[in-house]
Amino acid sequence: MSTVSSHRPHAWFFRAVLLLSACSSLNAAVAAQSAPMPPAATLQQIMLAQVDPAADVIWGSVATIISREGTEDRRPRTPEEWTAVRRGAVALIDATDQLLIEGLRVSASRFASEGPGALDSDQIGQRIAANRPVFDRFTRELGDAGFNALAAIDAQDPAALAQAGGELEQRCEACHVTFWYPNQVIPALPADLVPPP
Repeated sequence: MSTVSSHRPHAWFFRAVLLLSACSSLNAAVAAQSAPMPPAATLQQIMLAQVDPAADVIWGSVATIISREGTEDRRPRTPEEWTAVRRGAVALIDATDQLLIEGLRVSASRFASEGPGALDSDQIGQRIAANRPVFDRFTRELGDAGFNALAAIDAQDPAALAQAGGELEQRCEACHVTFWYPNQVIPALPADLVPPP
């Protein structure tokens, strides 16, 4: 009898150790799941796959095109056309949320400068890191332009949509000039294209 009772405290001790170990493992698993994951996409990938195509949809939706065949007044007219432009605006807004994620890399692999005045991927990353509040402000303003486009689309107002497209272009260019090609060199027009005084 004394032999059996002497083993009981050890049994409870081992059960307690196992329970604590299980709880500790569970807490570690929960912590790992709740820890922020580094963003899978890079800034370059988000721009090429989401921002650029979405902006192109908005910019191309309203235009006046003059050609030899006449003047085309391009604007969404059918429900399907309005829906297509709306998808572009929503995609643009969603992309700005991704651009605000901390730890976003510029690119999956280093890329060189695209030309005079443009920065390479390392320089772009350094510039963003040193001026993160400015980058975030440009990104939020890009999202605001997307929301303005969305409001114009929901109102089916082509003039307001064109205005939102112009605002979108200004936001893109302001960010690019600051972080991508701050020292851009605009070549002079060839002499034969310069109009006479």
